[in-house]
Amino acid sequence: MTTAAIPKRVADVIIGRKLAALRTACGMSQAEAGKILDCTQNKIGNIERGDSGVTLPDLRALFEGFAPDEPTRERLLLLAQGREKRASRKALRASFHGTMREVVDLETSAHYLWQHNSMTIPGLLQTEAYMRSLFRAARPSMSLDDVERATTLRLRRQAILDNPDQRFWFVIDQAALERMANMDGNSTIQREQKRAVADAIDRPNVEVQVVPWHVGYYFGQEFNFTIFGHDSEEHQRAAALGPEQSRAFLLTS
Repeated sequence: MTTAAIPKRVADVIIGRKLAALRTACGMSQAEAGKILDCTQNKIGNIERGDSGVTLPDLRALFEGFAPDEPTRERLLLLAQGREKRASRKALRASFHGTMREVVDLETSAHYLWQHNSMTIPGLLQTEAYMRSLFRAARPSMSLDDVERATTLRLRRQAILDNPDQRFWFVIDQAALERMANMDGNSTIQREQKRAVADAIDRPNVEVQVVPWHVGYYFGQEFNFTIFGHDSEEHQRAAALGPEQSRAFLLTS
């Protein structure tokens, strides 16, 4: 199994940054690049930031002005052409809308996912019982059909963990573990969820670290966030226990 095609948004950013680098290498300003396309400097800025995708005709016109080498030209054209392809209606992303569709696109295509969760277990590591409890706690209340659909879709998303070409690194605050203590009136969900997280450490492409309370405050502890496709040496990783220490913490705490 390999990673999925690069999502349109990501392709636009990659193309834009490369075009900016080519323009700079030519000693050309954004205003001068705008003359190539007979457009404003603002449009060039939007293209270079990835806020708007460059069309294939405009891309070829910029090649004439920037004179990239052939490998670079071919790579950017392939990215731009692949960006135009529509995903199958059977693809997982088709079941989502708005921001979640972008999240699924990034999850399935990123070579690397690094996630910090302060109050809940990461969705990709959640057990079905934990998911259902979270969905039932949502307000306004979800219908039973909506809970079933949301649970099914989240379980389908977890299939990406089976892809050896992708790497996943999760940092979980102890608060997320302790908030499960009485989720179903006893400790069953908590115990099973901790075991599931500990088992995930055995996957060759997954690392899990727990940040115990005794480390005190660490930068970013109050936020949940995900970084796609980037190595990171963030403060959360420095504060967290190592993967094997985290396994022991999960199974004994």
